[in-house]
Formats: sequence, C-alpha cells, structure tokens
Amino acid sequence: ALHYDAANAAVFLPSVGPLQQYRKSKLVAGVELMPFEKHLGPLGHLAIDLGGTTGSLAQQDERSVLVDEGTGLKIVPAICYESVFGEHVAAHVRNGGNVIAIMTNDGWWDDSPGYHQHLAFAPLRAIETRRSIVRSANTGISCFIDQRGGIHQRTGWWKEDVRKGTVHLNERITFFVRHGDLTGRIAVIISLFLIGVLGLRRIQLARREPGDRSRG
Repeated sequence: ALHYDAANAAVFLPSVGPLQQYRKSKLVAGVELMPFEKHLGPLGHLAIDLGGTTGSLAQQDERSVLVDEGTGLKIVPAICYESVFGEHVAAHVRNGGNVIAIMTNDGWWDDSPGYHQHLAFAPLRAIETRRSIVRSANTGISCFIDQRGGIHQRTGWWKEDVRKGTVHLNERITFFVRHGDLTGRIAVIISLFLIGVLGLRRIQLARREPGDRSRG
C-alpha cells in the first residue's frame, strides 16, 4: 500500500546545491491540525469549509532555514499564519536566518479586513528581528518590508502583479530574538499578581463583620 504524508510546505531552489524544502511547523488548529485526532477524527469532514483539510497535516519540529551558499541567503520560511507568532519566527532567526520570506494564501478571507490584518503582523516581525521581509500572497497583499517595518511596493487585492526589489541581509541577533517576548511574560505575571491581590481583598471584605463593614 502506498503511504504518504500531506504537508503545507515550501520548496526552495538555491543557486548552488540541491533543492530544499520546509514543512510548516506551526499548524492552524481545526484547519491543518485536528486536536485529539484519535477521538475527533470522524469530525474531520467538518474542516472542509475552513480550508479544505481533513485530519492533521504533517509537520516538522525543527525551525529550519533555507540556505543558498552561492548568494549568502539564509531564508526564514514563514507559511501563512506562522508569521503571526513572533517567537516562532525568532526561533528560525536564531538558527541563522538573515531574511524572512512569508508565503500565504489569503483568498479565503475574501475582500474583507482579514487579509489587511494578516499583513499588519508582518512589520512587527521585521521590527522584532531587524530582518527584511519578502511577502508573497496570492489573492492578498504582496510587498517588501524593511527592517524598520516600512511596507514598500504593495500590490492590490485580486490583481495579477509582479514586484522586483532589493532586500538587505542582517546577521545581528536582536534582544527579542535572543530572549523572546519578555514584555508579554512580564504582563502575564503582573496580571496574575493583581488578580491575586484583588482576590485576597474580596476575601478580607467578606470576612469582615457587618458592623465593621458599615463603619468602613
């Protein structure tokens, strides 16, 4: 019997060396990844309207980089919604990436704010990593993004187009790439602390006698 794994993947043909591939490593739950597939597998047909996938796609654990020894390109491949997750992209950069390539099909958003919102995440990845971005989106917005988050040569919606530009490679490791989203982690800790303080305050008020509460 023939066995194969279906994957959402990128293929890279460098100027020197063999063809390389990257299989999307952060899958979208419900569309590319069926949670608890052993038990929920029979519900896989319901995912068709969400993107056409039934069951779970294959994925790779390593945050690999596509390397072209001839040009010095070390491409961080970000397929679709992988570009939303800053620490995920940062892991690729730590593995040597000096430029980011975002590949996405935004057609399922139709002409709605969705594909604009998806694009809005890309400048954040450029700022966090100080890496230039080449974004290719069929039925979405293709563009170049510089290391400061500026968007250049953006295409229109549902228009055949070609763009040519120059990107600057960067090998420097930023604070965000090295340490991750410390701001988010600190915010979570502060939020939990405040929730704890408010909870203790409520308990103290509940234990007070009615007479003390009226005088307070």
